[in-house]
Amino acid sequence: MAERPSTPYRPSAAERAERRAFEALLALPKSARKRAAGRPHVVDGGALDPDIATGLKALGRVGGKELDERTVDDARTALAAESWMFAGEPADVASVEPVTIDGAAHGADGDIPAFLYRPNPSPVTVVGKHTDAARSPSTARPCVVYFHGGGWVLGSAQTHDAVARALCADGEVVVLNVDYRRAPEHVFPAAVDDAVAAFRWVHANAERLGIDPERIAVAGDSAGGNLSAVVAQETTRHGGPKPALQMLFVPVTDLTLPRSDSYERFSSGYFLTRANMDWYEATYLTGSPTLGGSSDVDIDALRADPRVSPLRATDLDALVAAGLPPAYVAVAGFDPLRDEGIAYARMLERAGVATTLRVHTDAVHPFINILATDLGRRCMAEAVGAMRTALGVDPA
Repeated sequence: MAERPSTPYRPSAAERAERRAFEALLALPKSARKRAAGRPHVVDGGALDPDIATGLKALGRVGGKELDERTVDDARTALAAESWMFAGEPADVASVEPVTIDGAAHGADGDIPAFLYRPNPSPVTVVGKHTDAARSPSTARPCVVYFHGGGWVLGSAQTHDAVARALCADGEVVVLNVDYRRAPEHVFPAAVDDAVAAFRWVHANAERLGIDPERIAVAGDSAGGNLSAVVAQETTRHGGPKPALQMLFVPVTDLTLPRSDSYERFSSGYFLTRANMDWYEATYLTGSPTLGGSSDVDIDALRADPRVSPLRATDLDALVAAGLPPAYVAVAGFDPLRDEGIAYARMLERAGVATTLRVHTDAVHPFINILATDLGRRCMAEAVGAMRTALGVDPA
């Protein structure tokens, strides 16, 4: 069975003060913020955004242990605190409704909790008259099925509420923010099963939900980007409805060995670390914090499974012939996952999939969640623009 729905994070008084201080710093003129960040940090020709550099310093002061050095419950709380710290002000939407996905009817094990976001009606001018008729609630809207990040272990629909709200409000789309099952309570392929079931459930219930079944995208960051790519492949591989678009933010696409150069270059110091990824991988694949904790699992075979490493799909030509969805892939310049995200986008493009690759050279993992900063909002605005175009949302 799926876990209970996530609840909003309740910050301490000290955390509230830290967030106010960070927000006050972000309100300063850009020149002052650059001075506060210190000497520019340049790697591979990319300069780290000064606001992000300041944010990393803040995490260094208050973060304590690394996520992989904590218990799972402790790490979940720590990530929730960090998500709250950098989320910014939540975008206004018409409604947020808890829903229950019938996972058992779509290949998963039991019910899956999620949250359904609906955008506000957007007034438009028609022949000089102000009206909401063109975007009335009765009009079927596009939908984005969102899968949160957190290494398949941490994160929740609540830690990614700000992201879901931004996509909904700015993109004028319905968003389904899915609380898929996490490891170690539920190891691979539980998260994959839930993600595929969530997409199929939305498609099957599109008319009831006021959603256009031909304009349903999947999206996610990090582990959620991985799940989005896997959903696109799996639904194409097995027939039936498939997404209209896959939006992959800093996705995990390859857990096979050896690791990419960016794993070495950005192994620590930029929020996501190599040690974090090793812990996530072991917990997701085996339920143990280390790969040595489970001797009866063929780790190499699991790593090469395209439902774990979509970059390793051996049937790509057949998937493309069957209509593998177009992709928007956005990666961060200062991220262990940078190279595999780029490799996945280039593989899709070479195979004939319409693909947009955006490399944010000044960003860290996961920039889409850092909406308190100019960089986070800029990255979100670019992604929303691409999404609106791909899903045929009328210009605002």
